Amino acid sequence: MDQDTNGVEQTGGVLILDKPEGLTSARAAAKIKKLLTPRKIGHTGTLDPFATGVLVLCLNEATRAADQITKLNKVYKSTLRFGIETDSLDRTGKVIRQSAITFCEKDLIEVLQTFSGACIQTVPRFSAVRVDGHRLYELSRKGIEVERPERNIYIHSIALQSFKWPEAEIEVCCSKGTYIRQLASDIGQKLGSGAHLSALRRTSVGPFTLERAIRMDGGTCAASAAAGIIRLNEALSHLPTALMGNKKFLGLLRNGQLDPEWEKKQKECFCAYSDVVRIVTGTNQLAALWWPNSAPSGSRRLRVFPF
Repeated sequence: MDQDTNGVEQTGGVLILDKPEGLTSARAAAKIKKLLTPRKIGHTGTLDPFATGVLVLCLNEATRAADQITKLNKVYKSTLRFGIETDSLDRTGKVIRQSAITFCEKDLIEVLQTFSGACIQTVPRFSAVRVDGHRLYELSRKGIEVERPERNIYIHSIALQSFKWPEAEIEVCCSKGTYIRQLASDIGQKLGSGAHLSALRRTSVGPFTLERAIRMDGGTCAASAAAGIIRLNEALSHLPTALMGNKKFLGLLRNGQLDPEWEKKQKECFCAYSDVVRIVTGTNQLAALWWPNSAPSGSRRLRVFPF
C-alpha cells in the first residue's frame, strides 16, 4: 500500500459516487483525485452534467479492470416531458419543436413495451462519439450534419412509474451504451407528441447502488472517501472465480504464466464459458483476470494484478 502526504492509504479499488447535478463526470473524478491523490483514476460510464446518481470510479490498479465494470447493466430513473423537443434531447437544449398532440396512459404503456429487448439506437447529435475524427457534439455546434452511427443495445426492462400530463417517470434497466435521452426522444416520436428528457438519475451500475455511494458535498473528506473504497476483488465479485492457492502456481502467475496442469483443469471447468474469470488467491485477493477460451480483440488472455 502507498500513502499520500496526508496519510490516506491508497489502494487499487473502486469508489462509488453520487454525482450531483451540474458536474461533469471528468470533473467529479478530478475532485476525488485531488482529495485522495491516487496514482491513477478513471470513471466508467459517463453521466451528462445535468444527470445525477451512480458514477463508478476506478483507482490505481482498478483502472486496468475498468472494462469489466463499464460493460455492466445500468438502471435509470428518468422524467420525460412530452410535447416539447430540444436539439440536445434534454432540458439543457434549445427548443426546436412543440406539439399539442396528447395521449392516454394506456397508449404510453403500450409504446414503452415496444422498446423492451434488443434495439438499434441512433447515437444523439450531441454526444462524444467520433465520426471521421470529430466529436459529434463539435460538428453539431458548427451546424454540420453527418450520418450518425447506430448501436445495438438491450433494454432489459422499461416500466412506467407515474404519469401526469405532460410528464412521465420511467425506470429503465439497459445495456451499456444506451442513451436515455435518445430513448426519451424515440418514445415521444412513436407517440406523435415528441419529448425530451427533463431529469435523469442513475440508481445502479451492476451491483453498485446509491446505498454505497459517497455524496459529493462540502462535508466529504479524504478519510470518509477512503473508507468507501471497495477492494478490487469484491468489486469484481460478479465474475466467476478460479481459486489458486498453490504457492508455486502463484509464483508462476506473478511472472505472467499459468501452470499447465492447473490451466488444463480449470479450462475443463469453464469449457462452456467464453468470458473472463477471476483468479483469486487462498487469502481472497485478486491475482489476475483470465480468459480461458478467448480474449477481447487485441488483448492478452491473462491480466495479472499485484498480490
